[in-house]
Amino acid sequence: LILSIELVQDQEVVQLSTQAEALAQEADALVIQDEGSVSRASDMLAFIARSKKGFEERRRFFVTPLQDQVRRINALFHDYVAPLERADGTLRQKLLAYRAAEERRRREEEERLRKLAAKEQARLEKQAEKKGLPAPPPIPVPVMPPAQKTVASGLGSVTAKTVWQYEIVDESQLPREYLMPNEAKIAAVVKAGVRNIPGVRIYQSEQLAVRAR
Repeated sequence: LILSIELVQDQEVVQLSTQAEALAQEADALVIQDEGSVSRASDMLAFIARSKKGFEERRRFFVTPLQDQVRRINALFHDYVAPLERADGTLRQKLLAYRAAEERRRREEEERLRKLAAKEQARLEKQAEKKGLPAPPPIPVPVMPPAQKTVASGLGSVTAKTVWQYEIVDESQLPREYLMPNEAKIAAVVKAGVRNIPGVRIYQSEQLAVRAR
């Protein structure tokens, strides 16, 4: 609010704004039909370029101290938060490593129980065959419960979830719809003199270069 009031009261900004409004109205009304109107339009464009420069200088006058202050504040709080970010990453890594180890142990235990059940099943079937009895029903294999996904405490909760991610291993095999043209590179080579790029129309157009004195 204070900055807004300062801007409204800044005489240079007020003068530039008044001139801009008047010039915009003149530009709307100007009809370019002879050398005189061409000259007037050229003068107006030069004045516009100079006015833009003036606005930019005043904008920087007001904005630069604020940007410097924001950078200092951001840097300060970044340093404050850095230990928390480090601790956050450390704990997440340790929890995920623990869950991976627990899942590995769970699967190993399931496999051990499956082998025991298969061995017992074979023994019972062999025994039944010797006695001429029907084959016994399959022995159910115990399923070990997975690790709890959510751990709640008085301060909050942590939930483990499975997400899909990706990694590009061979860019040459990517389908076209997943590619993005490098427009900056295209513009640079066209400016440098390249006139033939497959899939690109390279053409000339007239533009105006305006220089304020």
